[in-house]
Amino acid sequence: MLWGVLWAFRPVLWMVRWMWDEWVSTIFTLVVGWRRKSLLPPVFNPILLLSASELADNIRERKVSSVEVVRSYVTRISNVNPILNAVAQENFQAALLEARMVDKKLDQGLSDGSLTKDWLKKNQPFLGVPFTVKETIAVAGLPHTGGLVVRGDVVASQDAEVVNKMKKAGAILLANTNISELGMWWESDNRVYGRTNNPYDTRRTSGGSSGGESALMCSCGTPLSLGTDTGGSIRIPAFFCGLFGHKPTSGVVSLRGCNVHFDKEWSDMQCAGPLTRHARDLMPILTVLVGENFTKLSIGKHVDLGTLQIFTMENDGNGILTTHMHSSLLAVQRAVTQHFRHTYDCTVHKVVIPGMRRSFQIWQEKIKEEYGNNTPMFEQLADNKGEINVWTEITRAILGRARHTIPSLAQAVLDILDREITFLKDQTKVLMGKENTAVSTSRMQMETQWKTLQMRVQRLLGDNGVLLYPSHPMLAPYHSESYFRPLNFTYAAVFNALGFPVTQVPLGLDHNGLPLGIQVVGGMYQDHLTISVAEDLEKAFGGWVCPSKIL
Repeated sequence: MLWGVLWAFRPVLWMVRWMWDEWVSTIFTLVVGWRRKSLLPPVFNPILLLSASELADNIRERKVSSVEVVRSYVTRISNVNPILNAVAQENFQAALLEARMVDKKLDQGLSDGSLTKDWLKKNQPFLGVPFTVKETIAVAGLPHTGGLVVRGDVVASQDAEVVNKMKKAGAILLANTNISELGMWWESDNRVYGRTNNPYDTRRTSGGSSGGESALMCSCGTPLSLGTDTGGSIRIPAFFCGLFGHKPTSGVVSLRGCNVHFDKEWSDMQCAGPLTRHARDLMPILTVLVGENFTKLSIGKHVDLGTLQIFTMENDGNGILTTHMHSSLLAVQRAVTQHFRHTYDCTVHKVVIPGMRRSFQIWQEKIKEEYGNNTPMFEQLADNKGEINVWTEITRAILGRARHTIPSLAQAVLDILDREITFLKDQTKVLMGKENTAVSTSRMQMETQWKTLQMRVQRLLGDNGVLLYPSHPMLAPYHSESYFRPLNFTYAAVFNALGFPVTQVPLGLDHNGLPLGIQVVGGMYQDHLTISVAEDLEKAFGGWVCPSKIL
């Protein structure tokens, strides 16, 4: 009902929203924009520019040793991390020791014939290649705090399933990386590790919650990154840092060990997936992560891009809850449509999907449905051992002694209000002697809208169509600017609610040197289509652009 009333006044609200965005942009430009951004050191070592797949090939061919690769990345991390603050905990000594063992194994096995290159490529495709994961993904022996001060001394006892699969594929764990507090926000900042900076402009955010991964990957600090995505936590950081990021079809990659306070193996909302500098790495990594669910996806299937159905939608149709689309993002999306028209003689269909304007409400309702029995934020911030005093923590934050970030405290306040409102409603029902069905009716309506939107998109895309959709309505914002535009993440989050595979694709830089990009959405289990389109767009638009000088 409330949303219907607001929608009736949308012309006025659009104007108010536009004025708000202009005011926020002006204030942050005046307050932050004058500060000097820190530059990253140049890239001297060509090893750092190779894809993970190329590194694996070179290690198998003995053109380079695993030790040399790992040392190259250890050196690079040591050089860039003081500027970016991307690493939560390094694992350098153990990684170098494992790399030596890999080299010894290869030298002996290839010489005596007990190992073959073909067998290694099939069974251990990333043998000797270093990788990193976000800190909320458990790695045995490394911190697993979720950015919570009260969990500062917590160390994971075993690997998450995705980490275990990467290790079985031969990859070597190099470090885990910074996240937002409990992975709940789209800027990576917490009171345990601090805030991560964007490699292109250190005054700006690298995104969240996989922001440490995106910053490290973008700056040539790791060749292989894993993140998780509940509301764009892979794709938003990948967009802000000019990377490829893939959210697989829901339910094909195990999530065991990928969270701090709950350990569901399968989820309709959350996915684990890769962030890469090179599109060619997406499919090999996804193949490893999918494992036994391989048959659900058409991995390795040839895609004829000329036969694809291409659809494009330039905004979510809302304009009230989210920022108006940045002109440079609109321009580059239109350039992509022109590429398909001219290169493949495709008819690109411009569409409007009405249900998209309720992206946030649909995502929010699906979150409540999936995590409805999860503990409220004021208990999670106490590590589920009692609850924090929210008002005390807010006072500490005002005095500059915060133990929690603003988004977490804001969510805790909302959860307290929700608890009180629920209590009052329950008391009212008891006094009136009858049930209040308003909430259940509202949820049924939202469930209907979700199913309608999911069916509409699936019918549109089928098994041979992709949708070009904005990654975000604006370029990488300044630090803390997200607090004033909190719902912009829904451009990515709606596809978590719907379950479709999505690949974030970088499309070069704008005139200020900030990354441009687009989301490519496929029908259910059509991950190979979105990744094939990403590989094509990399060739056409250049893909990732190094934020450092290459010497």
